Amino acid sequence: SDVIFRPEIVTQRHTSGPEDHVTVVSVGHSSTHCMLTLAAVMAPSLRLGTARAASNQGAARMSSSAAASTSAPYGSWPSAVTAKFITTSGVRIGGLGCDDSGSVYWLEGRPQEGGRQVVVKYAPGAEGASERGAVDATPKDANVRTRVHEYGGGAHLLTPKGVVYSDFKSQRLFLAPAGGGDAVCLTPESAWPDGQYRFADARLTPDGRHLVCVREDHSPTADAKPSAVLNEVVSVALDGSGAMTVLATGADFYAAPRLSPDGRTLAYITWEHPSMPWDATTLRVRPLGPLATAEGAGEDETAASTAGHARVAGADAEGCMSDGDISVQQPAFSPSGALYFISDESGFWNLYRAPPDGGYASAVNVLPRPTDFGGGSPGWQFGQQGFAFLQDGRVVATYVDRGSGQSRLVLLDDVAAPTPSEFGSEEGLPFFFGSLVESSDDGALYMLGGSPQRASGVYRWSGLLPGGGGAAEMIACSSSSEIDESL
Repeated sequence: SDVIFRPEIVTQRHTSGPEDHVTVVSVGHSSTHCMLTLAAVMAPSLRLGTARAASNQGAARMSSSAAASTSAPYGSWPSAVTAKFITTSGVRIGGLGCDDSGSVYWLEGRPQEGGRQVVVKYAPGAEGASERGAVDATPKDANVRTRVHEYGGGAHLLTPKGVVYSDFKSQRLFLAPAGGGDAVCLTPESAWPDGQYRFADARLTPDGRHLVCVREDHSPTADAKPSAVLNEVVSVALDGSGAMTVLATGADFYAAPRLSPDGRTLAYITWEHPSMPWDATTLRVRPLGPLATAEGAGEDETAASTAGHARVAGADAEGCMSDGDISVQQPAFSPSGALYFISDESGFWNLYRAPPDGGYASAVNVLPRPTDFGGGSPGWQFGQQGFAFLQDGRVVATYVDRGSGQSRLVLLDDVAAPTPSEFGSEEGLPFFFGSLVESSDDGALYMLGGSPQRASGVYRWSGLLPGGGGAAEMIACSSSSEIDESL
């Protein structure tokens, strides 16, 4: 989930006794406030307060009596929020999504299992459900992680057939069937050795027969030097053959391949070394032809050259920043076929819309304001998205109000000059939130959120439904910790 970093807090780590502690350096805030905010930033798996292990209950409890008010030299105040407390009191939650039936899934990072990441399905009351009301949707020996770009994200995808995921050990793609049973390898050993290819940020084609994703080629011996690693956008057949078609190649890095609703247009982000994705990127589009399957080859891959694909925003064809130092991120097609993305051309991560007429060449800023709509760190990981589309075609986006520090939700129509509506904590939303997903079942919004006083978790909010409203309901919390509300 998106994390709000507060510039007034600086942290250090030191060892005091048998455990690591966090030192909080405060500028203009009380030490208690700093500790609470620090815990919210550093440990989404933490309900905040003064930490103390409760060995007789197996769950960490917070107590205001755990630390007395003392004076200490600048930079040396010891926190009771230890590394051990953070890593044993909960899980990390991310990768929120809903399948076509309306079931809710998320990705759990479990410190208790060596950091293994597991896709889970929200099924309260089901046999074997966790304290968060979820059951594992990927095998017990699977670690759902991708090493593409080495920053994480985009390691799984919900499909009608089940969960497609990248296995950390082999970096192969597997399908965990929706109805249960053994996972099926989609990129079999007969096609290439372990470690040659890595995959990330996949999307399903409308016909359900292929994935379109980023592929990283580390050579057949899986030991290519960094300068020799090849990034491309490819399609992968879901028939288990491992058949692939290269769709975009020639640039140093790729991210966020996204398909139009009819599957005939591919949009993607690309950039060149030494730029980072938040420095300078290009958004391009290209038409798609047939894709490879076990029965036959796909389209002529000579059409895959990025240099020949239409530029929508960002760097020019030679990689030079004719528009200035601009980064474009998070492309996504609306149900109408309009292409949305965020760009920092204005100096802020604003939301842009490019209509399909004219080849997406006339993008306009639909939310021109001194506000960032890209989440906490655009471009840092695969799969980040600061906005989403509702089933009725409207757009929802989030930003952080710079005055209050709280998240806000913006609702707008899919038009070039929308009139936005805004929602926040006064309408029952959490203090901070992101990763919006609409349920295909009842239209409620699910999100990841939390507050300085409460650990992050999964929320359900019905505020946009006819007759809906009230406070968002937390259906799953990342921590079993408790809080002393008097702090």
